[in-house]
Amino acid sequence: MLSITFLHNFVAEHNHIAYLLIILGVIIEGEIVVIIAGIFAHLASLNFFIAFGATIVGCIIKSILGYSLGYYLQKEHSERSIVTRAENRINYFLPRFSERPFWSIFLSRFLILGMNWFALIYAGYKKIKIRTYIEAEISSMITWSLIMLLLGYTFSYTALSISHDVRKFLGIILIGFISFFILEKIIAIVIELFATKKGDL
Repeated sequence: MLSITFLHNFVAEHNHIAYLLIILGVIIEGEIVVIIAGIFAHLASLNFFIAFGATIVGCIIKSILGYSLGYYLQKEHSERSIVTRAENRINYFLPRFSERPFWSIFLSRFLILGMNWFALIYAGYKKIKIRTYIEAEISSMITWSLIMLLLGYTFSYTALSISHDVRKFLGIILIGFISFFILEKIIAIVIELFATKKGDL
């Protein structure tokens, strides 16, 4: 029978796979995977610090892949649609990318799904200084990883404080996810409106 204890034991018994999934999930996108990792860290199925380490490893791999792809595209395929798409998206949400690359790269990890990939590729394409890129990425990945893990930890703590029934627990977690993505969308809209107003000035 499905229960919180069952979920805890199942993940704990397969935690080596869970850590690998965290790394892969972060490379693809990451938010949902890392929040779930935070939930199971609270349930003591995963070690919080190992989950944090796995998240950082995924971020590093993603960072290297993104910059390298952008650098390669600039050198060999500057007219490819992926470059145009990345440039349009960056100019839409981060119109001052070239002027303030550190903050643009840093903030991209916290914006809507897929934004970080575009920023990483674009940074490589624009050949942003490696030092600036590394500093922005290290600051961003540490901050983002801790926030996402602690968000999942908080979701789980809140859900367990309300009920130990697995259905109610999962329902509260789902509400938490929905609230998070709505908030993320609102922030993206605000940034978009702000960028549009600045463009009209």
